[in-house]
Amino acid sequence: MKRLLFILIIFFSFLPNLKSSPTIATQDVDFDSPEGWGMAYMSAASLSLSDSFPESVNFGEFIFSAEISTIPELNSKQQKIGFGGLKYEDLNKSPVFGKGKIKMGFYLDSILEFSFTPSIKIKGAKPNNLYGVALSKELLKNDSLSLGARIFSKSGNAIADVTCSKKVVSQPLYTAGNPSGCIKTSKDRIDLGHQGLEIILKPEYKNPKIEPWISFATTTIEPSVRIDAQLELTREIALVETKGTLNTFSLGMNYSLSDEWILFLGTSYTPLDVNRPNPAGGEDNFWNFRIGVSLVR
Repeated sequence: MKRLLFILIIFFSFLPNLKSSPTIATQDVDFDSPEGWGMAYMSAASLSLSDSFPESVNFGEFIFSAEISTIPELNSKQQKIGFGGLKYEDLNKSPVFGKGKIKMGFYLDSILEFSFTPSIKIKGAKPNNLYGVALSKELLKNDSLSLGARIFSKSGNAIADVTCSKKVVSQPLYTAGNPSGCIKTSKDRIDLGHQGLEIILKPEYKNPKIEPWISFATTTIEPSVRIDAQLELTREIALVETKGTLNTFSLGMNYSLSDEWILFLGTSYTPLDVNRPNPAGGEDNFWNFRIGVSLVR
């Protein structure tokens, strides 16, 4: 009897925790839905794309790089992606995306690359454990053209106050500025992991200091957003998922500042489809500009 009583006490002591634990609702959305488009747009901003043509590097030789790319600002109608395109979500966070790279000469004249994005918080958004790896190699070369290939993978996420931003929380409850009743900034997390293949072409150029190149990358993404928002009457916990393929066209140029320093300038364009309940205007495709610098050691 005492043993049974002890078991019942232990069992009921856990009931309050069970009742207070939020239930996570999972929703799969189409890739071209407003929610799916929003996740694809953010994924396109973090793609692990090349910043140069993969010319052979001596085994064990290192190249250290830093790069910043722009993230275009969206208008208020484009940011209506919640509930199938009816609810405003704050997608305009950091205007730039930065990363560092370490490249090294590897086996069979290939280049092994590691990349990382510092966990710096900007406007309520912070990258979290965002790391990448890539392997590239020059495949073909003749008097007029060089062909290279690169496989890449990235893992990690970003945490941001998208559902309940600081601006939304500052508005009165249940008004047009705060229709859901947000009382605290949310801690939403988007998974930015992806894998892809990039084909790079470099024409021969008379000026040895300038190396122009173009590339095409196809990337598989399966992004998800874990919503964690504290509302006045409840805590909203939900998981929204999608999956699809991104195709990205890039144009770049590398300029040798010296024997050790190289400047990179480029732009990337990722077409994106979206089915909205109402026209939003603006540019739904992702198009950015990139700048970087490399040190050869």
